[in-house]
Amino acid sequence: MNFEIYEAKDEFGKEIISNLMQLYTYELSFYEDETTNFQLLDNGLFAMSKYLDLYWNEEKRHPYILKCDGKLVGFVLERYNENNMNEIGEFFVLKRCRKHGAGKFMANEMFKRYKGKWEIRTLLKNENAQKFWR
Repeated sequence: MNFEIYEAKDEFGKEIISNLMQLYTYELSFYEDETTNFQLLDNGLFAMSKYLDLYWNEEKRHPYILKCDGKLVGFVLERYNENNMNEIGEFFVLKRCRKHGAGKFMANEMFKRYKGKWEIRTLLKNENAQKFWR
């Protein structure tokens, strides 16, 4: 498997990530608790975070798309936060690619590109994500 990652600061990248956010949010909705609210709208789409657009408008935020063998398989949103640390805002890999190193590749690429301290958070009920990041 040949992975590649590229920054998606253009409108086409924004459209791709916005579409993938629907799949990502659907998966996260399984881990919903009192700290989260994944709202499914009347049009059948999940409400998106008010912060999503900032990845295309702020210098310290970076949206990336992940491909495997030339096909779209995921995305990551990285930002430099108010605690002066790099942070994974959102991180998504299609299920069929998770056991093939896609997530590890994408995480390692972020750590290489953005040196310094990192902050990674997961939902409390998302044990798979906690295991991955450990």
